[in-house]
Amino acid sequence: MASEPTARPPAEASTQPGVERPALNWSKWFRCETSFSLLLVPDQPGIYAVAEEVLTPGESASAGGKRLLAVVQFAETDNLARALSRLFTPASPLQKRIAGGHCLLRYAVVEDEAARRTACAALQTWLAASAEMVASAPQPRLGKRELEPPALPAGF
Repeated sequence: MASEPTARPPAEASTQPGVERPALNWSKWFRCETSFSLLLVPDQPGIYAVAEEVLTPGESASAGGKRLLAVVQFAETDNLARALSRLFTPASPLQKRIAGGHCLLRYAVVEDEAARRTACAALQTWLAASAEMVASAPQPRLGKRELEPPALPAGF
């Protein structure tokens, strides 16, 4: 039986002076194959993450390649259940990826709007920095340490 994909452990609280980022209480990753996967998502405000299951570059599933999660989107919303349900509609840019059955979701309820926006902005910044680092790196010569993205914001 195949093992579940691995994700990086949550980052520690910010070490920047004067910046306090509370840890968020994230749900576990769950596979989203149909909208029925969302039955337990609360009708509350929060942040969510969409990730796609991928194999380690250069490896195949038949050769026992390590499965990873590549985060493709962070977003904040005033209603998690409604926002996540919209991911399954044809209007969603992620609908085809999700329909492929390789996507997982995770969410955190964040009632305070300012805290929600701040946390989501930090996660968006991390995602952009990670994508920029990978895109600008010369691919053939990279070692494992050079491919690691910056540490995630606190609580993820």
